[in-house]
Amino acid sequence: MTRTVQQRPAAPEPSAPQAVADAGPDVILELEGVGKTFHVDAQPLEVLRDIDLQVRPAEFVCLVGASGCGKSTILRLIVGLETPSSGRLSVAGRTIDGPGLDRGIVFQEHRLFPWLTVEQNVLLGLDAIALPDEEKKRAVADHIRLVGLEGFEKAFPGQLSGGMSQRAAIARGLVARPQILLLDEPLGALDALTRTYLQEELLRIWEQNRITTIMVTHDVEEAVYLSDRVVVLDPRPGRIRTVIDVDLPRPRARGSAAFAAAKDAVLSELRH
Repeated sequence: MTRTVQQRPAAPEPSAPQAVADAGPDVILELEGVGKTFHVDAQPLEVLRDIDLQVRPAEFVCLVGASGCGKSTILRLIVGLETPSSGRLSVAGRTIDGPGLDRGIVFQEHRLFPWLTVEQNVLLGLDAIALPDEEKKRAVADHIRLVGLEGFEKAFPGQLSGGMSQRAAIARGLVARPQILLLDEPLGALDALTRTYLQEELLRIWEQNRITTIMVTHDVEEAVYLSDRVVVLDPRPGRIRTVIDVDLPRPRARGSAAFAAAKDAVLSELRH
């Protein structure tokens, strides 16, 4: 089931990204009948069942649901760190059979190497790419600038705040120019003020790069603020309960009646 939450009669401003409208029928990522079962103490534990989802180019999609419903497992399947027990995942029609440069991921913990500087950590994102050193250096500098860390190139992770570390991790996830960026609760451990600021930064980066983005979050307001669509998952085994289109212009006014209606629509599905 798909629901649409709209603000009427207002239309998006010309400068607002219209990923869903512009993408047309093309699909960059597809999950077809995907299931995942782990084995714990020799007993099967079904985590996901019959996940069907299509994501369009340049779309921003958020996954929400109760803890343990398989949100992060979906990201690990997409990035190729896990293999499905059933079904198929594909990027641009190509079956996912392991990690690839076409997919980048950022975790809740930034996972920067503490003995490397910011620029050295970001450079790791280009390790598997055959580029001249000067081009790599330029790409690293461009992405450090993109996430607003100019002046901190030589800093070590221990010298950065939590928000700055996450920005460095986002730069590392983007530097190889993947087709899809996966975000596994990247703002979950931050204080409220920093989290709100980085939500704005994520949107700015998304608008500038037009990269397909899939984000796991427990924060319904965050999901409504950021995404074109919110995918609501049922508890284990995780299944897609509904997909809610958030048809609101950007930048979104968190205090508006339309925004509140969108939040209520997501919360209503989660309560069930």
